[in-house]
Amino acid sequence: MERPASPSTQADAPETSAAGTLVIVVAAVLVVAAVVFIVVADNVLRARGQIPDILQPTATAPPRTPTVSGPRLTVVTPPAIEIDLPLPESRVTVLPTPTVVPVRTVRTSRYIGYAVEPGDTLAGIASRFGFSFEEIAAVNGIDEPWTIQIGETILIPRR
Repeated sequence: MERPASPSTQADAPETSAAGTLVIVVAAVLVVAAVVFIVVADNVLRARGQIPDILQPTATAPPRTPTVSGPRLTVVTPPAIEIDLPLPESRVTVLPTPTVVPVRTVRTSRYIGYAVEPGDTLAGIASRFGFSFEEIAAVNGIDEPWTIQIGETILIPRR
């Protein structure tokens, strides 16, 4: 059984709700006023050609080039050294590089697609191509009662 709310709780609820709403409205008004002030101040200063000090460009010193003090280093490349060693004769026979001749190969599919027409039966299609209906059914994953649909494509193995 529910207990009715106490009179003080019922009376406080509207005040809390109104106070919370008032705080939100005041905060929203302050934010809007601040944005309007910034936009108006920016437009006025730009129209007069004045830029606030904080936005004035400042002079910067050019980057310094580092200087090296002390002795200068010079890169010296030594002359090449030739080593002439006698090599034993090799028994390896160098074969000429084989020349690859492109051959065009025609890949034939292992199956022929046959579209089932009205009046076709699995046994009739199989006998037309020289197979038993069990072989055609096994290739196509057809189980008993071995039904086929008009327009269905049946795979027939090539011979």
